[in-house]
Amino acid sequence: MDANELEKNAPKRNEKTEILRSEQHDIFIAHSVFPDASAVFTSRPGSLSEVKDKACIVLDTNALLVPYGIGAQTLAEVEATYRKLIKEARFFIPAQVAREFARNRVTKLTELYQRLSRRRSQLQPFQQGSYPLLEKLQEYQRVRKIEAQLDTLIADYRQSLTAVIDHVTSWEWNDPVSLLYGKLFSPEVVIDSTKPLDEIRQEHRRRFVNKIPPGYKDEAKDDQGIGDLLIWLTILEIGSKRQASVIFVSGEEKADWWHRSENQQLYPRFELVDEFRRASKGQSFHIIKFSRLLELFGASTAVVAEIREEERMTTPTVPLTSHAEMRMRGIAAEQSVAKWLIESGYKLLPAPTSVGYDFVAERGEHAFAVDIILVRSEISASFLLKRKAERYRERKPDLPVTLVAVAESPDIVEKVERIWIRLDPPFRLSTGWLDANGIFQVIKPL
Repeated sequence: MDANELEKNAPKRNEKTEILRSEQHDIFIAHSVFPDASAVFTSRPGSLSEVKDKACIVLDTNALLVPYGIGAQTLAEVEATYRKLIKEARFFIPAQVAREFARNRVTKLTELYQRLSRRRSQLQPFQQGSYPLLEKLQEYQRVRKIEAQLDTLIADYRQSLTAVIDHVTSWEWNDPVSLLYGKLFSPEVVIDSTKPLDEIRQEHRRRFVNKIPPGYKDEAKDDQGIGDLLIWLTILEIGSKRQASVIFVSGEEKADWWHRSENQQLYPRFELVDEFRRASKGQSFHIIKFSRLLELFGASTAVVAEIREEERMTTPTVPLTSHAEMRMRGIAAEQSVAKWLIESGYKLLPAPTSVGYDFVAERGEHAFAVDIILVRSEISASFLLKRKAERYRERKPDLPVTLVAVAESPDIVEKVERIWIRLDPPFRLSTGWLDANGIFQVIKPL
């Protein structure tokens, strides 16, 4: 991979962003973040055990998505917990969370479809040719008989698996999780911020420039972190209107929500705790994971364990330095492509040292070199493709080369293909992107 080259040659942080920070940064920002200085010493938020029976429960998007990885019995206990809290009129979904769920729900369903589809494609018959020389051996006759039985089972399994896949593809908004949410989440549960959008934009700009949590760590996102701010403003309004503590149920781990140490989140950011205290007239703010919510409200040990395992599988990567992050993403891209090739029936062999590609893919008599690049933008794609084209024109590898471009979102892939066509490089191109679970979603196959 060319992670080091990309890191070294990637464009620097947007200069306009730096100018904006320097021109509008408030040197007295601590006065507005902590206007009541004495409260820093005197305010004492209630503990989770003290507030849980009266606090409002607010769910984040990642908590809404967790049930897509759990079983029917666990989903029933989730429903029971939600119904109890809704009946007590202290369960809320920020409107921004609902909008994010609408975008991310389909990713969970496509991941399920992909796993089932790949499992079906991996099924191979046992009887793949006979050996006439062995036909008189009793042991070989028994092998053939067992193979025939296994092939019958495989055919039945494939048919049943196809029926399951057809059922999944028939889902629109009638999958089990969406049906449950449709029954439970009435307009009284889904709460939107009442602030005007222009006012929210100004507040987002102020927080971004002065690094006031939450959201300023999401500068690279399409919405520049305003999604987190919208959720936070909704939490503040709930606390203000109800004058009640809030338990925010979220798998969020970024440093603009948590004080962290040794790659662990320790306490919610004190800026958030103090801002909520002021908005709610002295109430408390807590952040917990979805599994902890169910544990607090009496779910069984088995259910909590299943939810906790699902959270572990989908926990976001701990924040790293930009260089380390690029290396980790590059490794993830290599692993995901390797897994895809193996599932597609290829045998992977290590590449000779100093040849410039990652490994050799072989199936039957067909073999080719595989070179993987991670592209994060059109600029990085142009740089890497040109560099690879120059390298392979100079070195002329002994095997045909397929360059696998792994994008971080589907919209980048089309740009990669346009650049590749213009360059007319000495290699084939395969493209795809990494989904939220790090699975390679193929767009242009081999």
